Amino acid sequence: MRVGVVALVLAASIAMTAAEAASQTLSPPLAEYRKKADGVLTLGNDGDAALAAILEVREFSVDGDGNLAYGPAPSDVKVELGSNSFVIPPHQTHYVFYRASCAHAPCWFAIINTLTRATAVTGGLRINIVLPHLVYVYQKAKFKKSDVRVEVSAGEREGVYRLKFENFSDKLERVETVQARGFPDGQTYGGFPLFPRQTRSVSFQTGAPSKRASFRIQFGGGLHFDVPLSEEPAK
Repeated sequence: MRVGVVALVLAASIAMTAAEAASQTLSPPLAEYRKKADGVLTLGNDGDAALAAILEVREFSVDGDGNLAYGPAPSDVKVELGSNSFVIPPHQTHYVFYRASCAHAPCWFAIINTLTRATAVTGGLRINIVLPHLVYVYQKAKFKKSDVRVEVSAGEREGVYRLKFENFSDKLERVETVQARGFPDGQTYGGFPLFPRQTRSVSFQTGAPSKRASFRIQFGGGLHFDVPLSEEPAK
């Protein structure tokens, strides 16, 4: 999967038009591993100007509402990059190999890729193109149903429901999909990480439920179960 610059564009310091900026890509936007990471990311320059790239490792966190924040490089994660600065010629692709290991799994970090026009600019707006590659390193132990509780509550408006996930364990897991079943406006919510000891909430606008309405939860490690509206929350 390729992700365009729509992911994150910080206005500040390089000379590119909006059309040029939209032609820069990163693949994949995230990667998942068990115990240690051994991967590669691909940066593509589909524009007509050469780009200078600078890579740095950063810590990141996602709060209970899904807001992403970055911090300094994590002290308990060792990351080796094949290269942390290079130039990508026009219409070329550059591959960056990396290895990472955690002092204690699970762990997670971001490789921040900042792209800037490599040639001098006499006029125009200068911006930085920032493309994050998010890496999750999972523990060996599998995520179990006893590690999580999912509660469903009615929202402020009719036909809106809120799901609250509580991770009681020290394990990292990924919620692959949440599917609303038995509703006129059935929806499937995209994947998100569920960090150790974290509470995470998502909302659905589904319409009035049928008697058999439920939410099907699918986790990345294979665990899945249904949360009916007519019964107590899954424990």
